Amino acid sequence: MPQKTSKRRRLFVGLAILIIVIVIGAGFALSGLADFDLEGRNSRLVEFDDHGNRLSGTLILPDGAAADTAPIVLLIHGDGPQDRFSNGGYLPLINSLLDGGIGVYSWDKAGVGDSTGNWLDQSMNDRANEAMSAFAALRNLDGNENRKIGFLGFSQAGWVIPDIANRLPDAAFHILVGAAVNWQRQGTYYMRTRLAALGTRPDEIAMRIETAHNMDNRIFGPDSTYQDYLAIPHDQEVMAQDRYEFVKRNIGSDATGPLETLTSPLLALWGEDDLNVDPAHNAAIYRKLALPNNPLNRVITLPDATHGLLRAGLFNYQLADQMPDIVKLAFVVMGRHAYAPGAMDHIITWIRQVTQTPPPAK
Repeated sequence: MPQKTSKRRRLFVGLAILIIVIVIGAGFALSGLADFDLEGRNSRLVEFDDHGNRLSGTLILPDGAAADTAPIVLLIHGDGPQDRFSNGGYLPLINSLLDGGIGVYSWDKAGVGDSTGNWLDQSMNDRANEAMSAFAALRNLDGNENRKIGFLGFSQAGWVIPDIANRLPDAAFHILVGAAVNWQRQGTYYMRTRLAALGTRPDEIAMRIETAHNMDNRIFGPDSTYQDYLAIPHDQEVMAQDRYEFVKRNIGSDATGPLETLTSPLLALWGEDDLNVDPAHNAAIYRKLALPNNPLNRVITLPDATHGLLRAGLFNYQLADQMPDIVKLAFVVMGRHAYAPGAMDHIITWIRQVTQTPPPAK
């Protein structure tokens, strides 16, 4: 009889543990899913003009009284045809910022979503001009005359935000995630990590990188044409002409000069496991050139973090479309918890410090 009671007790304990795990897991999933929902948020459409294009975006402000004084972050996209919410990928970040008492404005790239034009027609300077037009549109809204407004950009924004920072003294702050300094060096790092992941021998990697450098000089030189590019053998997908022209226009991009003269508050972050941009090399340049320019500046590399500051153990892929469906599902379930520990805290705390914004009331 005591033996049966012991078995029943173990069974009840096991069932209780299982129920607790299911409840916690369901709560965690619901929390993650809520991070992809902006319903009920204080949002409005804000459109602006830039060099003949009509750009369309959404401004979202924190709930309650904080909306009137909250700082606003303008999101600067990385590469690719991204809409204002990056196909939903920005939503956990946006909800984290809103919960931290920080507003967000993001717009569809030119030719994407409800925006006109073609983002592939732009240089990095054109992208900076567009972002400055967005800033002016927000500044001109009623009640925003004295509001603290700054920028948060990803990857390719590393050639956009330093330019803005040198030309727009009214911007309150600048944040970069996964930024590269030199376009061609970033391409080399990307190629090396991609080939290494495929198991390519180091000597073959070195040979293929040298070949790629020589080829770049031939096909993206000032006198080169798209027909020159089409005439060479291709072992990868052939670029469309507008993509070719975009690369040719921007392949010489280098942020060294703008970083040396940048004096606005700057936070630069990299994931230590970044597969797209060399985190150690680029962080070292930022520490040397930009860190001394303002006592508020910070340069941070986060452990167990990807190019976009997600948890590297789960989400470290060079491109989002390389993620298996199960990994994409994990991102949806985890929401803001998909970010590496401390990533959101660094950003939110620093913005509050720079703008002297108190934390939102609980």
